Amino acid sequence: MTAFKRKIFYLSGFDPRGARFYHQLYAEQAGLFNTMAKRDISVGPRGKAPGGNNSWVISDNDGQAETEIIFLGWDDIIRAHWVKNPLRLLGRSLKSYIAFSRQMDWRHGRKFPRGTLIAFYYPGVSSILLPILMTLLLWAVMAQLMDWPWSVLAALAAGIGTASFIIRKIQSFWLLRFIIFNDSLASNDPDPLIEKRLDEMAATINAALEEPYDEVMFATHSNGSILAVPIMQRLLALNDGKMPDKFALMTLGSCIPLIGCRQDSVRFHGQLEKVAAGEFLWLDLGSLTDGACIPLIDPCGSCETPERPTMHVLSPRWFRYSDPETYDARRKNKYETHFDYLRTFDRLSPLDYIAVTSGPRPLRESIAAFQAENA
Repeated sequence: MTAFKRKIFYLSGFDPRGARFYHQLYAEQAGLFNTMAKRDISVGPRGKAPGGNNSWVISDNDGQAETEIIFLGWDDIIRAHWVKNPLRLLGRSLKSYIAFSRQMDWRHGRKFPRGTLIAFYYPGVSSILLPILMTLLLWAVMAQLMDWPWSVLAALAAGIGTASFIIRKIQSFWLLRFIIFNDSLASNDPDPLIEKRLDEMAATINAALEEPYDEVMFATHSNGSILAVPIMQRLLALNDGKMPDKFALMTLGSCIPLIGCRQDSVRFHGQLEKVAAGEFLWLDLGSLTDGACIPLIDPCGSCETPERPTMHVLSPRWFRYSDPETYDARRKNKYETHFDYLRTFDRLSPLDYIAVTSGPRPLRESIAAFQAENA
């Protein structure tokens, strides 16, 4: 039997950890998947790929499938945009919050899940109000133990330190950097370094369309899904608006409407309109338990273009594929929940990430199996 051959181009979210972390995560989850599915897949070592990218091969030792994953690197760009100075971080995030709130087309924005809006605004609120609140609470105690102004200075130092620990624990600083970066992406004055990298990524994916693969998949996570829009616009331009049947786009934990619904993001919205008019298979998978994405909202919902890709906007329905106690424990950690799209659960789903990316079934069939199972 001839093995099903697949090539996947993976684009991560706004995460500076790079290919090493994602290769390790895949290998760990593949081990769990083998136990669950009674499969025998192996994950090869991480190696260098053209264009400064990384790659690894997933082999099905039963000979059913073979997959090569190309990790599209942009962690150097992420680190360049990673604001470190706390005061600068707060100042820039405040500016970005104002821009998003003023420029959001709330005809669409009001349809976002409530959890998404809370997750979007709480980093800013907590980063500003929490230090003030902690300082006041500690000062009420220290005023009984020290004279003024020492009680104020001690409360201020302890309040800021305690608030900083809490803010880091709930990943508010990461979310603030995410908001700042996406505010810059909404600009109509593009960053030449980012544009050059997007050109390279599109060219790399397009070259694979001529190679003898049964499936070529472009898989993105989180912020990578926003970057998928200009990349897909380039790919469609290179293929006369219609991607080959073997091509598929999979966006996991996507937040495309965050920029697509901004009234001032004219350039990005123009790219999204062209993507909305393209012909290709698109799976957009998002969970309501994940506050760091905009789930179950058509990514092209703000477009006027009547045509659409073959779009499937689905929830992973993790509650159906988890033990209840495991599910409750996992959903409480919102940061980790955002990475559950890349993990294997207690019960196998037709859209399990390892199954989709390593098995002999094309994405189109996996989607059909998931829809039949969750009708």
